Amino acid sequence: MNRKILASLIVVLSGFLLYSSCTKVDATDLGKDLIPAVDNVHTFETLLDVETDNFLYPDTTVVYASFPHALGVIDDDPEFGKTQAAIYASLTPNVYGAHPFLEKDSVLIDSVVLSLAYNNLYGDSNSVQQIEVFEIDPASNNFKDSAYRISTPAFAVLPGVLGQKNLVFNTLNDSISYVNNRTDTILSNNELRIHLDTAWARHFVNYDTADVYKTDSAFRTHFKGLALRVNEAASAGKRALAYFDLTNTSKTRLTFYVRVTSNGSVDTLSSIFNYTGATQANLVSHTPAHNYQAYLENGNANDDKVYLQSAPGSYVTVKIPGLDTLKNTNRVIHRAELVVEPIASTLDNIYTPMPTLFIDALSAAGDSVFTIRNDFVFTGSGQTMYDLASLGGYYRAGKYTFNLTRYLQSVVSKQLPYHTLRISAPLYMKPWWQLADGSKTTLPTTIYVNEPIAYGRVVAGGGSHPTNKMRMRIIYSKI
Repeated sequence: MNRKILASLIVVLSGFLLYSSCTKVDATDLGKDLIPAVDNVHTFETLLDVETDNFLYPDTTVVYASFPHALGVIDDDPEFGKTQAAIYASLTPNVYGAHPFLEKDSVLIDSVVLSLAYNNLYGDSNSVQQIEVFEIDPASNNFKDSAYRISTPAFAVLPGVLGQKNLVFNTLNDSISYVNNRTDTILSNNELRIHLDTAWARHFVNYDTADVYKTDSAFRTHFKGLALRVNEAASAGKRALAYFDLTNTSKTRLTFYVRVTSNGSVDTLSSIFNYTGATQANLVSHTPAHNYQAYLENGNANDDKVYLQSAPGSYVTVKIPGLDTLKNTNRVIHRAELVVEPIASTLDNIYTPMPTLFIDALSAAGDSVFTIRNDFVFTGSGQTMYDLASLGGYYRAGKYTFNLTRYLQSVVSKQLPYHTLRISAPLYMKPWWQLADGSKTTLPTTIYVNEPIAYGRVVAGGGSHPTNKMRMRIIYSKI
């Protein structure tokens, strides 16, 4: 009896192993999905050509306070051109109705320091740029919000530099030490510190609690905030952007180190102004030049190269004429992938690719965009608010790959329309949400793609590139 059972098990196991060896599967570049091996009997593979065109992105991005803020200049990326970034922020007392310097008539100011919490950088870490600090003009009535677009014109500042620093970018994450209140030595890192003019700081001591320090709005009437800009003429190495966190109250602050005489004794103290979630702006601009500009203006409908730059950046349209051949056919789409292959470009070891690209679809009129039907999965949670693993678009193994499987299946099986696609690298966006039946509705919230702003650029093969074509790869079976 036991021999019969053993013999049966051997037969079953042998059959399983034989089946496994004959039925190979193929793991694609997009996650864990397994698809049948292409045998050209039951399962087939086809590559469809695409047509690509380069465009400037109509950017309305706002760098909100919670996002890292860019500061610096990339003067001449030999592929893409120039990038500039400046920071404007209102720094205020944490309490009103009391004088921040206690005994204002006896205050001696030892030093004033503007500090910013450093996050990371993009570009050449050996860059050296002169950062200058100005006071935003109190008479200006156009700096009063926290949602300014990156394309907003520069805000007016008062003449005269309050402080400056020749910033060596690769020292931003170094450990530093400084003396607080003449007694305590503070150890820190990831912090930019710029000393400001103590004579300028005197008017903060002279303000009174009866008016300026009475309320937040009264204070902002007299002090709009500070601007940080790069003095390009005085900067030898303009090849990087640094990113700072306004909301880090332990490091982003305006600190007054003072001595105060009270009842005959001298005390040292520090008064701190923070960014408290009010007025701020991060103004960032790209000026296209070189090959990027040439491809924007060449008039070709099918570019052999595509130039993608993170916001404020560019986008590429993708048309797939061969999809017509798949409509009204009895096929099961096992995998449909749009493959984007970067190609070598000047200084791409310094100006590296963005971690993620996003793909959506354009309306026939080109006046609206919507998500990829079925393959875009809104989650409402996580860092991106959508299922990045499902849609694809992250940079891995030297390329970007988008999953369009269910989108294409809906074209084949349900004869739903296909569209001109769009690839871009936004900071965030809120396209129309295309549902499984092709209808569209509003996304419940913004989705997030590439953080921080202006981080990443890539040159990739377009639809007519001779060796690294952008292409649609389809694996299917006939029914």
